[in-house]
Amino acid sequence: SQLCLELWRIFVLITGLVLFRQTVWSAAEWYPKSLPCDVSLAGNGMEVMVDCSSRALTKIPTGIPTNATNLTLTINHIPYIQNTSFQGLNNITEIDIVMLDNGSFWELKNLKSLYLDGNQLSSIPKGLPPNVVLLSLEVNSISSILKENLTELTNIEYLYLGQNCYFRNPCNRSYYVEKDAFFHLNKLTLLSLKSNNLTDVPSRLPSSLKELYLYNNNIQKVIGNNFQNLNELEILDLSGNCPRCYNAPFPCVPCPNNAPLQIHESSFQNLTKLKVLRLHSNSLTSVLPQWFQGCRELQVLDLSSNFLAKEVTHTTFPLSVPFLEELDLSFNYELQRYPSSLNLSQTFSSLKYLKILRIRGFVFQELTQQDLHPLTFLDNLEMIDLGTNFIKITNLSILTKLKGFHFINLSDNKISSPSEDESAPAVTLACGSSREESTSPMSRGIQYQSGEVREIHYFRYDEYARSCKNKDKELGTLSPFNSECSSFGKTLDISRNNIFFLHSRFLNLNELRCLNLSGNAMSQALNGSEFVHLKNLQYLDFSHNRLDLMFSSAFQELSNLVILDISHNNHYFEAEGLTHMLNFTKNLTKLTKLIMNHNQISTSTNTEMKSVSLEHLEFKGNRLDMLWRDGDTRYVNYFKNLMVLKSLDISHNNLNFIPKQVFQGMPETLTQLNITNNKLKSFNWEGLKFLKKLEFLDISGNLISTVPAKLASCSDSIVTLVLHNNAIAKLSPNFLQDAFSLKNLDLSFNQIRYIEESSFPENVINKLQSLLLNNNRFVCSCNATWFVRWINRTSVNIPRLATDVNCASPGNQRGQSVIFLNIQACQHSSLSIILSIVTTSVILSTLMLAISSHLFLWDMWYIYHFCLAKLKGYRRLLSEGTAYDAFIVYDTADAATSNWVLQELRVQLEDVGEPRLQLCLQDRDWVPGCALVENLSQSIQLSQRTVFVLTGHFIRSGHFKTAFYLAHQRLMDEKNDVIILIFLEKFSSCYSKYLRLRKRLYKRSVLEWPQNPQAQRYFWFCLRNVMATESHIIFIILILFYFLKK
Repeated sequence: SQLCLELWRIFVLITGLVLFRQTVWSAAEWYPKSLPCDVSLAGNGMEVMVDCSSRALTKIPTGIPTNATNLTLTINHIPYIQNTSFQGLNNITEIDIVMLDNGSFWELKNLKSLYLDGNQLSSIPKGLPPNVVLLSLEVNSISSILKENLTELTNIEYLYLGQNCYFRNPCNRSYYVEKDAFFHLNKLTLLSLKSNNLTDVPSRLPSSLKELYLYNNNIQKVIGNNFQNLNELEILDLSGNCPRCYNAPFPCVPCPNNAPLQIHESSFQNLTKLKVLRLHSNSLTSVLPQWFQGCRELQVLDLSSNFLAKEVTHTTFPLSVPFLEELDLSFNYELQRYPSSLNLSQTFSSLKYLKILRIRGFVFQELTQQDLHPLTFLDNLEMIDLGTNFIKITNLSILTKLKGFHFINLSDNKISSPSEDESAPAVTLACGSSREESTSPMSRGIQYQSGEVREIHYFRYDEYARSCKNKDKELGTLSPFNSECSSFGKTLDISRNNIFFLHSRFLNLNELRCLNLSGNAMSQALNGSEFVHLKNLQYLDFSHNRLDLMFSSAFQELSNLVILDISHNNHYFEAEGLTHMLNFTKNLTKLTKLIMNHNQISTSTNTEMKSVSLEHLEFKGNRLDMLWRDGDTRYVNYFKNLMVLKSLDISHNNLNFIPKQVFQGMPETLTQLNITNNKLKSFNWEGLKFLKKLEFLDISGNLISTVPAKLASCSDSIVTLVLHNNAIAKLSPNFLQDAFSLKNLDLSFNQIRYIEESSFPENVINKLQSLLLNNNRFVCSCNATWFVRWINRTSVNIPRLATDVNCASPGNQRGQSVIFLNIQACQHSSLSIILSIVTTSVILSTLMLAISSHLFLWDMWYIYHFCLAKLKGYRRLLSEGTAYDAFIVYDTADAATSNWVLQELRVQLEDVGEPRLQLCLQDRDWVPGCALVENLSQSIQLSQRTVFVLTGHFIRSGHFKTAFYLAHQRLMDEKNDVIILIFLEKFSSCYSKYLRLRKRLYKRSVLEWPQNPQAQRYFWFCLRNVMATESHIIFIILILFYFLKK
């Protein structure tokens, strides 16, 4: 039953973890895309990290996942935090933020870690949640610590109060700590009071402390009872109190009379669990063995940057630290002295557990076997740092006495290689003799830890400070060369010396696996005999020299070489007419990585490189543009015979174009190709068809403006495509169609304005793991509707989506993230366009109709009927008979004309003479209430003739034109010319062409009223005569006259 109970508990625990993990994942997918932060899971999957640092925020962003556990808001512009700023974030356990109000975090009951660095706070804030375990208040303006400020922090374990009063954050007074201020914090394990201008060690610190940092203060004395109750203390740092200020690159004030830090002999007596003690830069001139009587577990001791050059020759303190694993004695040199040797005390041989020994900057002339004799008994010693000592003479064979060494550093010295006629294998000074001289050692140190080499900076103010973006302490940056090199085994670094010539006797170290010879200005033409005693060497750094590859046998003796770095050897490659045998790689059958960067290689004696083992080739910073010049095909197969090459980097080669033959000449095994930072304006995408296994392609930092028409047709194997920082403005319509192998795409820092749906088919892009679109020039119009919708619903990782994927236009959207585009306004865009067109058309039609009716009513009416007649065909409108002999058309508004028609014309035709005629007059015979046009049409149709009584004014009127067109219609429809024109004024040539033509063709139908009364009788005779003539005869006469004239 007990076993079943335990199994049930395990099942419940696993189920709970799985459900929580699923909740975390689902919640992480639910946070809004508008959140300007990066959301990720911690390695164990139990923490949700929200990083909002460096986002130019002015307030706490909305949309933070409710299950967020860690929130970082540093390096922003948030002026203050309100009590409601974190409402709903009940799972928050850690916050890194600036600016707050008292009580801002009180509701966050689960808050464990709070970082309030750089807030200009003058005191410890109140109203903090009771469960806070870590509180950081570094780089504020807190100059005093009072007991009452700490009463709420009952559960605090880690308290950082450093850098509140120092040269970069001055407070202009001594830092005050109230007596017993920390004593009641019985759970406190770490206290940092560094860089606070403290003058004394705070009294009665809590006994629970495990780490205490008091470095870079103004403490001049450590008395016996300062640490008497700290039985659990493991790390104590008192560095930088009474500092050694010689060559210090920061404001440095030593103690009066350059006195050392005074440490009572019993100060550390009760620190029985102390493991790390740092006394760097305390101006110490001696190290008392009594200090370490109680520190039997001490593992790390830092005594660098003191004045212990004489002390180490006879000191006995190593006898008191038998379990020490790491000792740093660097930069303890005496001023104005250049001793001949190191001369270590024999007591160092008692450090049987010592693994790391640093003696940089001790400054001596010769490294002898006697100097290393105390160290030959240390079987656990792995790393010795003797850099920056200005050593002139040494014998590398003495290193073989150190059987357990893993890394020996002799960089930044003055070691020179022997000449060929020297019988001894010693490494000596090329010229000059021993002499006393002053030095200024300021170089980097190297820390070997957990199999890695790290850089230590002895002249930094705070080597172990936290950066703004890093909550953890810094241990120095990894040295990129040494970390990779030392991983092969025994390593020797003799870089940056004076070794200008190599002889086989110089390097007689058969066990060596890694050798760094960089920065020695060697100009020797290697012929394959220089490294004959290094048969087991696997890594060689020959960079920053003057390598002369005259012989193809160079390096051939290194049969086990795996990595070779010959970067920055451009001296002879820039000279004209020299031999460069770059096919030396054919002799290195185990070489897998070759680094040839920044050599300015523009010519090669061999047109092809050869290797059966090389997998990675770095060819950056050369001149392939010269090798692949237009028309020169000698080097198009330069890399073809690298039979197993997987990775090729040809960045920074000044390439304007890449010939198609180059792609054909690439190894078929190539999986990674890097062509960044060249000058390519176009790229031969079709050439990718020859690279069947290519998975990674980076052509960023060029001037490329186009992408392939269809990526899948060029390559179906590419997994990662990097195109950032180019000049791409538009994606081809079928860019990613069928590109199912693609998982990572970088299009950032281009000029892209639109992304069409056809360019980004969802069956491809929804399977991407990462898509970078930031810093383009997106146009946020309705054409981007699909793009915005997809971005808001996709689960693809798009870094900095809410902050850097922004609109460039239109003006009201500029600088705004594309995810905020209001696509609701674009949903009915088609209907809106149709309604807009219809509305505009109606308005314009109404406006045109109003104008036309005012100016061209009769013309429009005529055109309408004319078009209607064309569509329906002409038909006779006359009735069987006509009611009138003539219809008189005249200007009724003209009194003189109306009087003439009624008193003269009507009387002469209806009342006088024979036959009597029946006239149709507007004022007399028109039907009242009937439309004008209808009356006109009926009057013309019911009359045999239409007589126009014309004046200059009436000819220009619309009434005349309409009536004339209707009468003329009978000529076209019935072949009857019914028009008679009477001019009451003299006929003018300014009248219309038609009137002038009619007078010319049929003069009888155009009459003028005579001004002479004697001629009026003849006028009436002519009028009756014209009216009596048949209209169809008139039409025939007109036609005959027209053709006879022609």
